Amino acid sequence: MNRILAFAAAALVFATAPQLAAAQSAEAEMREQFEAVINGLNENKFDLFQRAVNEKALINRIFGTRVIDADAREQFAAGFSGTLQEIFVSSFPRARTQAESGGEIIGTIIAFQFQDGQGRAIVRYAGKGYRFSYHSYELTRSRNKLVIVDWFDYYNSSWFSEDVGDSLVRAMPAKTSVRSIMKTPNPTDGQVFQVGELLKAVRDQNPQRYFQIYDGLEAVLRNEPHIVVLNYQYCRSLGDPARLNQAVESLVAAFPGDALYSLGLSAYYISRNLFEEAIVELDRFESALGMKDGVSEAFKATSAMALGDFERAQAFALSATQVEPGLELSWWTLLRARTAAQDYAGATEAMTQLEDRFGQMLIPQTLRRDRFLKALIDQQEYKDWRAERDQG
Repeated sequence: MNRILAFAAAALVFATAPQLAAAQSAEAEMREQFEAVINGLNENKFDLFQRAVNEKALINRIFGTRVIDADAREQFAAGFSGTLQEIFVSSFPRARTQAESGGEIIGTIIAFQFQDGQGRAIVRYAGKGYRFSYHSYELTRSRNKLVIVDWFDYYNSSWFSEDVGDSLVRAMPAKTSVRSIMKTPNPTDGQVFQVGELLKAVRDQNPQRYFQIYDGLEAVLRNEPHIVVLNYQYCRSLGDPARLNQAVESLVAAFPGDALYSLGLSAYYISRNLFEEAIVELDRFESALGMKDGVSEAFKATSAMALGDFERAQAFALSATQVEPGLELSWWTLLRARTAAQDYAGATEAMTQLEDRFGQMLIPQTLRRDRFLKALIDQQEYKDWRAERDQG
């Protein structure tokens, strides 16, 4: 899977050489179909996405990721069509507060490439509360129809097929299935039993039982790569700060510098006010994407501001506007970075973009509601800019 992911990142570097007209037409057609799929999701319609998935091929791919109990395979295959939407939606970051719950999750295509019958696309999904998830889709074509083969979920740090395969092992953790996820050489029956019971506790959503088992595991089992990732994901879903701190330490020790975990780690570090660490992970995440991303650049700018490094904050924020000039967050970030750096003339440039591009009205009453921007109200640069705008 890592080789496939590496190819996915490489394939998203757009070729500069001229393309044949037929190839350009095919790419345009596939992009149009993919855009229709994502627009359908944005309109809360899942049917186009489901029809684009080759369900039989994806099921076979899922079954190839793990040694899965025969009954689990049969039940899953029989109900896959009816559960695909639920599985897809459940993979997105959970709401952290009541204010974040509900609302839409909007997808934006930030990269697309299709050539010789194969393609890759990256979609950024945004939810309330600045919750973002990114999927890298592996695409192909069948009879001029776009086909979704599989997708890598950067929030969950896994391919969809792998994630579902793991859930099927948890659903029915037979000895052979449990052994298939373990790296420990020749694990004993007792070790296999313990790991199986841990998986059952996650399946049953029983955190008390889970931590009772986990805390009693010998070090060799706690350091199992699968257990390290499982513990991190489970603690993240529970939201227990102390447990999550320990889980992150184990994850970083087990996978040092691994960019596949960087999206989740960056969010964790920001929540813990570890802003330098967050910037490092956001850089790694963009490296894994194979491109800069407006949201990631904006988050780096915000982190640099929190560190009091306003020069770097402005550089990141300016990069965000250059990478995605149509992303409103980029311009808000540049406005805040320049205001914090007391570059009030530069701040009014960002304000012009926010008003002209996005229909904002940055009058004193609006700025007064923002603790970072209210300082602009008394600045001569703002007063002159506002007067000119109002006269025009």
